[in-house]
Amino acid sequence: MWMVIVTIIYSRYKINNMNKKEIKSAINKAAYAFAESMGYEVHDDEGDGTVSFVPHEYTTIDDTITWHRSSHDTCVLNWSSDKTKADADAIDEYMKPIIEQYNNQYTPKHAMA
Repeated sequence: MWMVIVTIIYSRYKINNMNKKEIKSAINKAAYAFAESMGYEVHDDEGDGTVSFVPHEYTTIDDTITWHRSSHDTCVLNWSSDKTKADADAIDEYMKPIIEQYNNQYTPKHAMA
């Protein structure tokens, strides 16, 4: 019982005191989880600050969605299918309040004058 209380207290403390790197990581993990719930696999083989969301029924690169780890948004090819474009829009809409929530809680350690 006391371990649960300690975990809850730590979680609340940590959520309100995350640094920028932890915030970016939490946002990205939320995006990965949502994409996986939509039936996409997360492929992290780019090495350029992006991650690919690839559908299970993958046939062509045109069906993939690119997630930018820094700007926290999706990108698809102009000639992607309507479903791929709609899924990318759904990811962006789902992530918008999550990104705002995490970014609003950040307070710099050193106040600039």
